Amino acid sequence: MNLLTRIAFIEEVGRIAETNQDQYTLLYAEINHTLQLASLTQGTAAAEELFSRIQSLIIGKVASIAGARIGKLDRSRFGILLKLPVQESVQFAEQLAHLIDQQCIIVADIAYYPKLIIGVTSLSPEYKTPERILAAVDEALFQAKRAGNSVVKLIEYDDPVLHEYYDLLKLLPELREGLTNHAFVLFAQPISPINGADAEKKAEVLLRYKSDQGDSLTQRRLLRAAELFHISREVDLYVVQQLCRYLAENPQHAIYSLNISGSTIRYPGFIGKVEQNFKYYGIDPKKICFEITETVADHDYQNACEFMLLLKKHLGCLLSLDDIGIGSSNLANLSKFNVDFFKIDGLFMQNLLKCPYSELVVSFICTAAKLFERETIAEYVESVEQLEKLKVLGVDYAQGYYVGRPSLLFDPA
Repeated sequence: MNLLTRIAFIEEVGRIAETNQDQYTLLYAEINHTLQLASLTQGTAAAEELFSRIQSLIIGKVASIAGARIGKLDRSRFGILLKLPVQESVQFAEQLAHLIDQQCIIVADIAYYPKLIIGVTSLSPEYKTPERILAAVDEALFQAKRAGNSVVKLIEYDDPVLHEYYDLLKLLPELREGLTNHAFVLFAQPISPINGADAEKKAEVLLRYKSDQGDSLTQRRLLRAAELFHISREVDLYVVQQLCRYLAENPQHAIYSLNISGSTIRYPGFIGKVEQNFKYYGIDPKKICFEITETVADHDYQNACEFMLLLKKHLGCLLSLDDIGIGSSNLANLSKFNVDFFKIDGLFMQNLLKCPYSELVVSFICTAAKLFERETIAEYVESVEQLEKLKVLGVDYAQGYYVGRPSLLFDPA
């Protein structure tokens, strides 16, 4: 069986999608981290041998299906075209994943246990274009990778995930233009001390989209598009630069908190760009607090720790761990993050006065904060009753509509 190049395989997908009247299904099959492990353990030659043997197994299985085609898309990914109905193709994908799952491949006396992750979609005419087919199978593979090894994920043309994908894709030009033409403005919401402490003024910086309609839905969708298409780090840098501009033009004694996305902590250049802005605008790093959600920090622990260490030790910024209480760490690992503030998720504020569990969680976070010499901030405080309860529980700061609504801080235009 011939192994097509990436270009030839994609051209074949396009040809079949445009002319085919029969049922075809497209699979993306990716080898898990086993190849990287072999390369690190034994070097490139061992990784190549391991790949060659896995490839032979995959080609042998695909060759058993009449009319099937296979292409090598990159170092660890294959594309497979099957002239089969989609459910039969899913069964084939599961068999292929199981075949590789059963392998123990020995290279120079070291055993490797490779796995496959497979995304599946049909070449349905409802996709309209080959590009949408490729986007769908890529999304299916992405979802399969999130679920783990030996997983097969099917996405069809009418999957809600794809509708959101296509809708948000249309917003990319507006998002890019908004960042270039300063259509995003900075708002600030106060963070106030609860027990009347003589603390320095604090506020969280919030990004708002400036449109003729003032459409908050468009704003949320633009930021969702930034997240989905990995533009969040550009948005984060935009906020940093515009805040630095504002502080250079309006010096004041206040600490401003900025939210950081998950993709930003994996961007090595972010720290250097922040440092450049601090130096250019003459900003005191101790006046800037970066907020990272507990979920992001816990899911990407190594990158998050290195990122936070650079922000705190190298730049001298403050740090806040956001959405405390709903992350996957389940409050068990709060001590491992060297931050200045624990920010309690607003979900517990909504139920604070009527749910003993919420009160218990807030109390636990406050106790842990004092033990680790951190301060606490409660979000979504919307009544005097909530504020009084937080005071009793020992929370240090409150943020929410009762304390102060967001207001315009800086229009960069």
